[in-house]
Amino acid sequence: MEKVEHHVRIGQLLIVEDGTVLKTVLGSCVGIALLWKKRGKCALAHCLLPLADSFKADADARYVDQTIPRMIERLGATSADFPDLEAVVAGGGKMISVEKAYSKYVVGDENLRVARQMLESRGIRIVAFVPGGEQGTKLRVDASSGEYHIESIPRAA
Repeated sequence: MEKVEHHVRIGQLLIVEDGTVLKTVLGSCVGIALLWKKRGKCALAHCLLPLADSFKADADARYVDQTIPRMIERLGATSADFPDLEAVVAGGGKMISVEKAYSKYVVGDENLRVARQMLESRGIRIVAFVPGGEQGTKLRVDASSGEYHIESIPRAA
């Protein structure tokens, strides 16, 4: 049986069950996957920025700080389930050369920092943490097996 594949776009969060694969392509954005092998579910978010200025009621995944709680809630997990969840974090690459003085932070680095802090504070085990460096990243997760694949995309010369 061929698996159904869905591409997760910028600011999108998808939750799927057995038989489905989620994939995304990242630059400075960060991909966060929560794998719940026991239930055959997974979530994948493609987050653009680390922190929202205020609470955003819409259910998108633009901001890391608001997306991780949404992922947990939409998976149907409670704090009692956190030991069964595994996280995969990838991307957050430095895609352009910008002087740090012109911005509050380096977006990719801050996306990764906030994702790690939020997952660790909940006791969710991070099984893969792969910063993008100075290139893009492809992330693929399989809800059936809980397997994931992270691939670097070399910069064009």
